[in-house]
Amino acid sequence: MGTHVTEESWFGRLGKAFVGILFGGLLTIVSVPVLFWNEGRAVRTAKGLKEGAKVVVEIQPDSVDPANDGKFVHVSGDVQTSDVLRDDDFAIEYNGIRLTRHVEMYQWNENEQTKKDKKLGGGTRTTTTYTYEKDWYPGRIDSSEFDEAASHQNPTEFVFADRTYQAKNVSLGRFRLPDSLIAMIGGEDALELDAANVPEAFKDRSIIRNDGPNGASRIYLFANPLSDTAPDQTVAAEAAVDESVELALTPPAQSLPVETKSPETDATDGPPPTGTASPPAQSGNPGLRAIETPQIGDVRLWFTATPVQTVSLLSQQTGESFQPFETHYNTTINVLKVGVISAAEMIAQEEAANRMLTWFLRAAGSMMMFFGLMLLLRPLVVLADVLPLAGSLVGFGTAIVAGLLTIAGAMTVIGIAWVFYRPVLGISLLVVAVAAVYLIFRRGRSKRGQQRDTLTHADLA
Repeated sequence: MGTHVTEESWFGRLGKAFVGILFGGLLTIVSVPVLFWNEGRAVRTAKGLKEGAKVVVEIQPDSVDPANDGKFVHVSGDVQTSDVLRDDDFAIEYNGIRLTRHVEMYQWNENEQTKKDKKLGGGTRTTTTYTYEKDWYPGRIDSSEFDEAASHQNPTEFVFADRTYQAKNVSLGRFRLPDSLIAMIGGEDALELDAANVPEAFKDRSIIRNDGPNGASRIYLFANPLSDTAPDQTVAAEAAVDESVELALTPPAQSLPVETKSPETDATDGPPPTGTASPPAQSGNPGLRAIETPQIGDVRLWFTATPVQTVSLLSQQTGESFQPFETHYNTTINVLKVGVISAAEMIAQEEAANRMLTWFLRAAGSMMMFFGLMLLLRPLVVLADVLPLAGSLVGFGTAIVAGLLTIAGAMTVIGIAWVFYRPVLGISLLVVAVAAVYLIFRRGRSKRGQQRDTLTHADLA
């Protein structure tokens, strides 16, 4: 664990705040076209889906009708492929849609915690603490950037990397699916692995265990041969029989009790826990000891496969294949789902996805505007930070102001976009909004007039 303390003066913070005005202004300006574009995208997509619902043609997969060439079609059926996907590193062959190799390495990971304290006079003191933990991670972590890189080093490369193999020749009845639709075929099944799938160079440093996702077989490849594993490399836990199938690949292989503790729960570089725990349970199997106490650089991997299955799709028929259907609103429809799903239901799902994306982009554009406004108002907070309490109060106030301005600004941009893209609805809402503001203003003036009249009569009395 490492700790660093840095200090920054009030003038330094003020200079950064004024520089932040430029970025804040840019962020605020960019949020406007993002919000405006999103409304147009949502309207065009919705209209394109409605157009597709009106012109879609139901076809059968076992025959190709030239009369439907160029039309928007819906078809359901079983996909097939003759392609055999191969992973030569692990001697795996699979006849299906997709074969995926998943790889994780036992590595150091750095966690950074920062605490910032304000000082009288406007300066700040920042305390940064770095802690380290060991665990299984899917991507290589570059330890050269660690604060304590010398004592927490990770391997510079993976022995084996993630790989995905996808079939190229996939058919739906008489039709051939393009790559864009093949990529949409989902669903993964775990592949069973055995000793024959372990590379020859790792026979003396590997073990197979059924402890992967959904019980998948996982191959553990250790940095050192199992015969070199020290006897004291065990963990403190109560020994229990593991019902999963295990296969030690180094002789002699024997069936022994296996600890239920997962490698993911290994201790970090912090002090060991105290208490009345039982003495360490010793395991005589070097393969099991290696799993219980993995070393930096150890690798584990498993395979998943996507089988041939029943699918439904919406696309444009082009000869004996398909391509994205272009609507009159400059949008395309090219969708494949697993299972037998009607055209109406698939279009309804796409409409729901469009609404969800619209709200997500609205939120993203609004957050861009909010953070931009916060940066524009940041100098006021730093100026008030000469007295830490005053700076906190001003910071709270600027957040409220930025929030209110964001609500007003985002709704104004969205409202203008609606007038542009949805004239009837947008103008109607604009008329209602203006009428509501007018009525509120008029009612307020009326009440003030009545109040003045009442006070005048009371004074005369």
